[in-house]
Amino acid sequence: MTDAPVPPREDRGPVGWVTAACYLAFVGIGFSLIHFLWPTPLLFSLFMIVGQGAFGLAMVLYAIAIVIDLKRQKVL
Repeated sequence: MTDAPVPPREDRGPVGWVTAACYLAFVGIGFSLIHFLWPTPLLFSLFMIVGQGAFGLAMVLYAIAIVIDLKRQKVL
């Protein structure tokens, strides 16, 4: 065991929220493309449930990241 000091944790801000929003947007785009290429009733249902839900949640996470960043910069 070493007695080396622990470096301070770097404040990443809202980067994690934006990253999660991007992944969810990619999921939504994936379902959109799959439904666009092979339009079947099952894929339409998956697009409407999973794809639109992923897009909506991505927008909410991105809005949270914006608010966090504005509060961090003391604009809000």
